Amino acid sequence: MRIQRGKIVLILTLKSHNMNGSDILKLLFKKMHANYALGIAEFEDLVDLGSVDDGISLLTGNAQVQAKGNINQLLQAFKEVNVGNDYLNDPFTEPLATKLLDFSVNGFEKRQRPFSYADTEFGYLSLKKLLKITPLSHIYSEPVDYRVLIDYISTLVARGEDVALFDLFDHIESSHENYGLLVEKVVNGASEISTYSYIYYKKLLSGDKIELDSVLNYNTSHGATTALDQTITYQQYFEVYDIINELNHADDMITRFLKLYHIIEYLMYRVELVELEVKSRINRTFIRDFHSLVGQKTGERNILTKNFKKIFRAELASDVFNLGALTQPQCEFLKNYWEVEHNATFNVDMKKIDNVINLIYGIRNSIVHNKESEFHLTTSNPDDYQIIIPLIKDFITLLEKQIMDKISANVASLSYQRPHIQLY
Repeated sequence: MRIQRGKIVLILTLKSHNMNGSDILKLLFKKMHANYALGIAEFEDLVDLGSVDDGISLLTGNAQVQAKGNINQLLQAFKEVNVGNDYLNDPFTEPLATKLLDFSVNGFEKRQRPFSYADTEFGYLSLKKLLKITPLSHIYSEPVDYRVLIDYISTLVARGEDVALFDLFDHIESSHENYGLLVEKVVNGASEISTYSYIYYKKLLSGDKIELDSVLNYNTSHGATTALDQTITYQQYFEVYDIINELNHADDMITRFLKLYHIIEYLMYRVELVELEVKSRINRTFIRDFHSLVGQKTGERNILTKNFKKIFRAELASDVFNLGALTQPQCEFLKNYWEVEHNATFNVDMKKIDNVINLIYGIRNSIVHNKESEFHLTTSNPDDYQIIIPLIKDFITLLEKQIMDKISANVASLSYQRPHIQLY
């Protein structure tokens, strides 16, 4: 600490160890040899006299190490060509602290996000992200992940924190995803959850994003087709075609459902306008009738219920929205979060309009609402609703097929017969 123009200035220097990266990796190999009781003859002497790559070959040639698939792969990531000469030859500069974040403890639950980040203040690597790298030896192709992992492991080795080191290796070998590696390079008095949240926010501010979990990918075809009918004025649905275009751009389940809901919402209100247009063919339509339509207080969900039933009355009766066999946990999820009822044998009756609408509206609200008291469907938390992802995908496909078929058929409840309505 020194004084500069009446101010106290803290000079922070990270601890520089006498060991270089080569020394640290060789020490790591010796620790692994002892911890796993490998019994390789003259191992320490061979490691001291040989190169880093020689040490890796000794370990990965051992049957016990080979049986540890993830650890065996991880060792190969430490080859000299991967870690580089700067790390191997320069003194290793320790960060101030390393911490293993456990996302099963209070405050961290449901906040595990698979990302990595590094700057001059912090480094972070989610084991969930790390364990998705296949094979694990290719972590060197992810520079941020690799740097954080090297810094974290090197620090534990240099400080002799063997319990923490092999706890980490056990998590990696057993594919325990619910942990994260935090490297602190500055003095930090904030809590671990606050620090983690800050790092996540800072990553997003840089324009970066978390890779979409493949379980959310949506590439199913609804199978709807159309054929030219010269009696249909196709241009009346042009706005819907634009939304279908957006729908086709959506390759994840969350965005796909939201675009689909936009089409559903459009069609539900279109029913109201078609009825007004039908009325105008028989009687004069007054401005007050139009005002009554646009100013109605019945609510979005009520309009959805009323008009979905008008459009899909026959489909509801023939059970085309049937979700198939569901598990008890799936049924309980639907009941608890979206009030979709099931019977004693865990079947959901999708002939009932309330079940269909509750599912549509429930999924929609879980995507678009941001109340802390409500359940959220986002691209960041698929683990929270993994159990119903296949169900939602199937439901999207069912809805898309039925909606496109109705548009193609130009059904009366959706079709304008005249391009204009005269208002009086």
